[in-house]
Amino acid sequence: MSLQLPRKRTILALHRWLGFASALFLLSLSITGLALNHTEFLKLDQVQIKSSFILDRYGMAGGSEIEAYRIHQSDTLAHLDGQLFYNSTALTAGNRPLGIIEGDPISVIATDTQLIYLTATGELIETIDSSQLPYTTLNAVGTTPDGRPLLISSDGNWTPDADWIEFELDQAAYVVAPLQTIALSEATTDALLDAFQGGGVSLYRVLLDLHSGRLFGWGGRTAMDLSAVAIILLITSGIGGWLRKSRRPNNPNL
Repeated sequence: MSLQLPRKRTILALHRWLGFASALFLLSLSITGLALNHTEFLKLDQVQIKSSFILDRYGMAGGSEIEAYRIHQSDTLAHLDGQLFYNSTALTAGNRPLGIIEGDPISVIATDTQLIYLTATGELIETIDSSQLPYTTLNAVGTTPDGRPLLISSDGNWTPDADWIEFELDQAAYVVAPLQTIALSEATTDALLDAFQGGGVSLYRVLLDLHSGRLFGWGGRTAMDLSAVAIILLITSGIGGWLRKSRRPNNPNL
């Protein structure tokens, strides 16, 4: 009997702490489950979440490192989290521009590993990566004394032909003028973020991922799994305790 009491206290303490640990997750499962069960009534798929915390969970937050440049006199080229935008229209994935060479009919955006060809109205013509270029990595964009663009790399300096198809090794002197960033208005910034975020994430998606723990990555899924295991232990230990108690003789001294 002296051995049974400590064992009983240990089981009761374990039962209590498992209950405390899993209560929060069980509450989350219950609330999100009820909401998801009434998706149509609550119109969860029509509510868009734009919280930076939530969007960051989906890799859509952005906004902290917008770099913008003037192009074609009055238009804007912006770089945001590995994406390039012409005004508020997504162009292509790309790194920060090293140079913008405006021309007619082709304008060129040069990054360290790409040349991006645009029309005079900002429509994407073609993107060429370093595998199709005479250099591996572009270091800067310069200008020769006679006004020709010069692509400066560790593999040499190159001048393009008029159509930006052929490149010729060039030893001419050059100057480099770094791109100047411009400030964006609040309305332009909001339009860029809307284009980048695609309108946000639906509340239905957020609740579904919260219900499964996926909203917080592998840590959230692991916590939900452990919570499920804890609830199973609570149920089985509770039923086991009840069965043991029901089988005992009705002796108040036990």
